[in-house]
Amino acid sequence: MRLKIAIVLAVLGLIVLGLGIGQRTIWLPPAMLTTSVPADVAPAPLTVVSPELLKTRDGKFTLTIKSDGPIQLAVARERDIAGWVGDASYTKFGAPDADFTTLTTESVKGTESVPNPAGSDMWVSEEKATGEMTYTWQAPGHGDWALLLSSDGKAPAPTNISMTVDNEAGTPWAVPLMVIGSALLALAALLFLLAPRPPKGAEAAVGRRAAGRVPADPATGALEVEKIVAARRGAAAAPAPATIAEAGRAAKDDAGKPGSGAAAGPATAAIPTDAASALPSSLRGTGPAAASAATAEADVTETADAGKDDAGKSKDAGKDDSKGKDDGPDAGSGGGAAKESSTKDAKPSGNNPKEGGKNTMGRLRWGAAFAAVLMAGSVGPAMAADDTASPSAPAPSASATAEANAAPGFPNLLDSQVERIAAAVATAVASGDNAKNAKVLEPRVAGMALAMRTANYKIRATVSAQAAPEPVSGTPLLARVVSTTEGWPRTAMFVTQGEKNTLPQLLTLVQASARENYKLSNATPLLPGQTFPGVDKEGTAAVPLDSATGLLMSPKAAIAALSDRLTKEDSKFKASFNDSVYITSVFDLQKKVSEGAKDASYVFSHTGNLDTAVSLRTADGGAMVVVDNTFGIDATSKADATLTVGEDAAVFTGGRETTKGFKLNYAEPVVMYIPPTADGKITILSATRALVGGSFK
Repeated sequence: MRLKIAIVLAVLGLIVLGLGIGQRTIWLPPAMLTTSVPADVAPAPLTVVSPELLKTRDGKFTLTIKSDGPIQLAVARERDIAGWVGDASYTKFGAPDADFTTLTTESVKGTESVPNPAGSDMWVSEEKATGEMTYTWQAPGHGDWALLLSSDGKAPAPTNISMTVDNEAGTPWAVPLMVIGSALLALAALLFLLAPRPPKGAEAAVGRRAAGRVPADPATGALEVEKIVAARRGAAAAPAPATIAEAGRAAKDDAGKPGSGAAAGPATAAIPTDAASALPSSLRGTGPAAASAATAEADVTETADAGKDDAGKSKDAGKDDSKGKDDGPDAGSGGGAAKESSTKDAKPSGNNPKEGGKNTMGRLRWGAAFAAVLMAGSVGPAMAADDTASPSAPAPSASATAEANAAPGFPNLLDSQVERIAAAVATAVASGDNAKNAKVLEPRVAGMALAMRTANYKIRATVSAQAAPEPVSGTPLLARVVSTTEGWPRTAMFVTQGEKNTLPQLLTLVQASARENYKLSNATPLLPGQTFPGVDKEGTAAVPLDSATGLLMSPKAAIAALSDRLTKEDSKFKASFNDSVYITSVFDLQKKVSEGAKDASYVFSHTGNLDTAVSLRTADGGAMVVVDNTFGIDATSKADATLTVGEDAAVFTGGRETTKGFKLNYAEPVVMYIPPTADGKITILSATRALVGGSFK
């Protein structure tokens, strides 16, 4: 029964194992899936690949973009691309449909021509190609990202796009089926080993009997078990000595009497050598009652052993008769010898050639079991170790974890963008300074920084002794401040110090609109003894100019207080400011001008421009405020006295002397720090001034 179960389990195991292997081979689904956009997409100057598409399969995909002309691809945050697109016509591609056959599309109508998007500071990276581009997506950081495709802003943007991803269908049942099939084969091998089989020595004994005394059926080749059982029953029915030993003694007694030769025949015939003598010793010793209780299996086994013993004793008996010895005692001891021989023969004999078939069968059994165990132990686990065998729920990517823990808002510039912008600004400024041409500055310089350098170039064209402005360096970057403002204008601040800079420079850059690049609005030296405040590296929030929440005073109020403090030595805000070398220099200049002019009256002013002011939060909760101050000197002549201006001012006034009076204007950019505590003081971090204009009255 166990053998049958083992065979069934083995067949079932092979089937299950085959099904599992089939799922990994002949039924394995394609490794990649490809989806594309519909062919009837309306042309537009811009194509936007949305965050929904970029998040497909955790961003693990490849885009193939085809076009008849140039292909430009830009990577940026979704809000930045939306700001750059503005009111232009564009085609937007979203996530694939449920069947992963096509990408969802949306066409938005608007302006059919836009500037070339290439080279914008908002792009984290750009790629260009002609005809075809293969692009593998990789998010630059946490947040919502998008792609902007274009040709040149005027020709239609590429819309022939296909996306290729790994097939997630997989074969989830492959490994379980292979493991189950291997386990069934192992169990079948175990049952095969435990299946019942003939006791040791029985097969060899039967072989010896078949070759010696007990004939086999010519038709079937089986032992004549029926004859043996019949002989046993006949012996039990006939009157006979209780034991074979008594029968031996009776035969011995009769042998001494006359006619013993004739009497020996019937005594021997009572238990024929081919049947009764082959009975098991247990039956021969107990009689008919014990014989009826024995099982058929015991009959066959012990009969075979008895036949082996009797065959050996018959040979010894014939040997003794040939010597003329009395065989009575020999016959009497024959029963005991037969019993002892039966016990010894029951022990296994590895050297018996008749047991070769049994040993071979055992080795085959162990070999089959060992092969099955090897299959169960190697095939199953080896497949299970393959991480592609059974798909599991994707673990949250590093980008997703960082996004969940990040503070609200993202910096408008990554480090790579900061370095690129700083280098571009420094290059443009150096080119303008070398050429003394303000037009060269305009792509990267604006506001008060442009006004100061334009005036310097004009003065230096006439006054050779006029000093050049401080150079602007893009490296090394000592500190950076990037705002998280979603709208425009946007602000960034860099601290650099090149080889030709005596002091570190604080560069303030402003992006006026989405389609414009960052431009240098101020370049001021960090005043001696001042330390640049710490800021959040993940981006800095803007502080409303009229908000005093968590500050000594609002940025707007601080700008007004600064104007009063620089104008009046006895200002009511004197106690609100820390001592500063810049404040001291301002008062020294104003005193010098006033004391040297007896024929004129002078009015000094420091006016902050709230329209261009910038306020950014610091790490300690304070605020940095950048303000474009204008330092004005208004001189009025007394009694038409002659007033004289310097050579640099004469460039703007058109002459050096006047009897009415004059006005001179100085650019005065200032950066100050407002503390977060009510008992703190405002600190002027950086400031400078330069003549930018003048006129006679």
